[in-house]
This record gives sequence, C-alpha cells and structure tokens, in this order.
Amino acid sequence: MVHPKLHLVTHRHSGNIPMKFCVKPVCLTTKSRPSGATPPFNSINKSHPMANSPGQYNPNFNVALQWMWGDGFLSPGGPDEVREMMKGVTLDGCRVLDVGSGLGAIAVMLVEEFGAAEVVGVDVEAHLIESSRERANKAGLANQIVFQLVEPGPLPFPAASFDVVFSKDAIVHMPVKRDFYAEALRVLKPGGRFLGSDWLRGDDSTFTERAKAWIEYVHLDYKMQDISHTTAAMEGVGFSSVTMNDRNEWYQQAIRAELESLAGDNFVELAKLIGEKEAQYRRQNSQMKQGAIDDGFLRPTHFVAHKPS
Repeated sequence: MVHPKLHLVTHRHSGNIPMKFCVKPVCLTTKSRPSGATPPFNSINKSHPMANSPGQYNPNFNVALQWMWGDGFLSPGGPDEVREMMKGVTLDGCRVLDVGSGLGAIAVMLVEEFGAAEVVGVDVEAHLIESSRERANKAGLANQIVFQLVEPGPLPFPAASFDVVFSKDAIVHMPVKRDFYAEALRVLKPGGRFLGSDWLRGDDSTFTERAKAWIEYVHLDYKMQDISHTTAAMEGVGFSSVTMNDRNEWYQQAIRAELESLAGDNFVELAKLIGEKEAQYRRQNSQMKQGAIDDGFLRPTHFVAHKPS
C-alpha cells in the first residue's frame, strides 16, 4: 500500500443534477443514559454543543490518522469519503461553517472542488487551527478560508450567518447532540442546509462483546446515538427533510484497507514516526474496531437536513 507523504507541522442522493445551495454569491470577509445511547465511557461533564477533550488530537495521534487516511485528513475515508458525502452537491456562492475543521484539508476541498465562496472553520484545539491556517495559506486561499479557535459552548456567530453548516465526524465528541443541532439551525440562513457525517451506532443487539471490548480499549469521548434518535433530534429542533445514509457496509471494506496500512513494512514506518508503543495501540485499536463494525454496532452515517425557508 502506498501512503501519502505527510505534510506535518513539527511543532508540534447521489444524482445527476447537482443541488445548488446558494442562489447568489456572497461577499468574502477576511476576518441517566437515554435509550439508544451507548453506556458512557470516559464521559465528560460538559453539556454544551462543542464539548470535547482539549488535546485529544495530539501530534502523534494526528500523524497516525493521516497515515491511514491521507495528508490533512483525520477521519475515515479521507478525501474520497468527503466526495461521497458531497455527491450531487455544489456550494457555489455559499458561506460555509466547517465545525470540527481539524487540519483544514476539508475546508480547502470545499472551496477548490465544490465552489464554496467562503469557509469558516472552527475547532477547540489551538494547534489544529494553526496547522489549518498554514494549509490555507499554502493553497493560496487565505482570502476565502478562515479558521477560528472556539471554546466549548454555543457557536460564536450571529443567527442566520451561513448558507451551509458542514461537519465530518466531529459530532461524535459532543455529549448533548441536540444542543449542537439547535446551534446549527440557529446560525443557518432560512433555506440553509446542514451537511455532515457522524459516527452512529446500531441497535442494542449490535452491542456485542466485541463492540464492548473496543469501547473499553479506546478510552475516547465518543458519544453515539442510533439513526432513529439522531433523525428525531434533528427534527425536534426544527430541521426538515432529514435524510440519512448509513455507511456501515462501506466501512466493513474500508477497515480492511486501514488494517493494511498498519501491517508489515507499513507498521514499521509508522512506528518510526510515532514510536512503537503508539503504533501498536493504533493497530490494536483498528483490529478491535473491525469487530464493532462487522457486528453492526459502529455505523458512520452521512446526513442532510434543511432549515425551513
């Protein structure tokens, strides 16, 4: 398997007709457990929509994720999965909020491939924001992409600020998802879209011993709901026409490529970058995660929701 050469900061519906979200270009600026929720594991006592564990995405962690999924990408599938999320979608003239913008590679894609007029990326980790700004500058997009460090809590933007709210695999860290959905609705303009991907879970029958073992092993702050609860929560805050695309079947295949990236000579090279112990943890994590995926518990899901006009 050929891996991308990592660009690292050492200081660390498909359809034939595109959906156009924005009619007019915008001016750029420079500036007790509920049913369906997993048992808590390493839970955090924060009830706001952007809650996260500061420092969770440390440099070695980021190196390992990019090793599997590509330069600048911290979640499964890398750029190809972003393209799958965006099938049939254009962002011509849109002002987009990217929540959990990570290393900024997706924000660059939203401009370069999908025509966003402006992207505002927000994250809770300062080193990610710094790396993202470097990436946007190198892409020559600093006048269209800005990144902002935020504190956990309500989004720091006025109502009706964005045409699109986008988030890929960041909502899983938010313990009270309904609060975040309400914030996404608030900052969207009437008729705006909420596009994203989240790590959801299967029903209780899929919470097998293999799934439990993986959860106990990873010790991260994942908070997962099933599709029905997620849809109901989005509709409950005011979104309409909510659609879900369960990607478990895709991930059953993708996890095998992930494991290949952590085997043999690939593992040796990763260990040189992040150390033997951390490389072993990453490999064991993926091996155990495969069981949770194959048993139907872990279900990455794409969604589209609409703010009424």
